[in-house]
Amino acid sequence: MRWSKETWIAISGVTWFVVGVGLLTIGLRYVMVSAFLVASGKGCIGMLAPHVGGRQQAVLILIGIALTLGFIKGRFVLSKTVKRVVGRILSLQTPIRVSQVYSKGYLLLIGSMMLLGMSMKWLPVPLDLRGMLDVAVGSALMNGGLAYLKIAFNKSYL
Repeated sequence: MRWSKETWIAISGVTWFVVGVGLLTIGLRYVMVSAFLVASGKGCIGMLAPHVGGRQQAVLILIGIALTLGFIKGRFVLSKTVKRVVGRILSLQTPIRVSQVYSKGYLLLIGSMMLLGMSMKWLPVPLDLRGMLDVAVGSALMNGGLAYLKIAFNKSYL
């Protein structure tokens, strides 16, 4: 597959955004299951609920914290990654092959993050904490995906 620079940047953005939506959805499901089906004294929700007026308020606070952390990570950390990958894509000659778009280090980083996420199934992590992590990472990826798309559709960088 050989596509233009704008297409590769847009593909990167859509990929990050879709994965982010998926993680956010999974994370919210984990938090809700933990809030309503897990024993009341377990996890972050159980510890926080007596201090904030109930389990629903604890869920809202934890989701708010996770979304805020994800926003900060997306805006200040992943934006640097977006700029670096976009710079790499812009430095390539068109048409661009898929093997040219991402460095081996970038692919290794993505693979290790996926492995870490999958390992959560076997680690003794409370369900609500796992959900919060997924919500934070999902919202960060969505923010990064939007940064890619903003660059892809703003042709002033060429």
